[in-house]
Formats: sequence, structure tokens, C-alpha cells
Amino acid sequence: MKEQKSIRRMNDGELRFWRCMIRMRRERRRKMMASTFFVLAVTCVIMTGSIFYSSIRSHAGNGFKYYTSVTVEAGETLWSLADEYIDYDYYKDKNKYISEVRTINHLDDDYTIIAGQTLIVPYYSEEYVE
Repeated sequence: MKEQKSIRRMNDGELRFWRCMIRMRRERRRKMMASTFFVLAVTCVIMTGSIFYSSIRSHAGNGFKYYTSVTVEAGETLWSLADEYIDYDYYKDKNKYISEVRTINHLDDDYTIIAGQTLIVPYYSEEYVE
């Protein structure tokens, strides 16, 4: 192994070469740190995205939300329609479901529907329809 001279004993050419080597080492170290940071940042973004994507897919994996039109029969109420179409995995209670039906169909606060009226109601299904 070659012995390193003391800085005090170097001539100008050797000193310039030594300083250049130090600059190159620092530059390589800086580039390595920047690339390591970039790889770490990309890894974090990918992991975060996969966590959010898996949570979205797991929710959608339990069923897909669809809408259908229903013609109101004589004697039917929003509550009887809710009994037929509600899925308690997605709605906490019947009032939440009825509130959504009222919003979709622009119904008044009095909850009255008329026989022959067509309503849009949401429902969930395990099957995916394109």
C-alpha cells in the first residue's frame, strides 16, 4: 500500500490532485445521499398508495353500489322500500338510507310518496356489472 504524504510535504500539483479527490468524494457522497433519499421517498409514496388502494378495494370487494328505478305501488312507503333494498353493511340505520333516497329523488321533508311515482334507490351487489 502506498504511503500518504503529509499535506505539508506535498507540492502544488499533488495538493491540487488531493483537493480534487476530496471534492469528488464529497460529490459522490452527496449524489449517493440524494439518490437514497429519492428511493426512500418513492418507496414511501408507493407504500402509502398501496395502503389506500387496498382499503378502497377491500371496501369495494364487499359489494358494488348501484342504483335502480322503482315504481311505487299503492300502500308502499319509503320505509317498506328501505326494507327491500337496504344493506346494513353500508348503512348504519334505515333513516340514513331513507335520507339518501330522499336526497337522490329531491323529496320533501314530509316523506310522502305517491303510487305510480318512479324513485331511484341505491342498492349493493357482490356482482360487478360493466
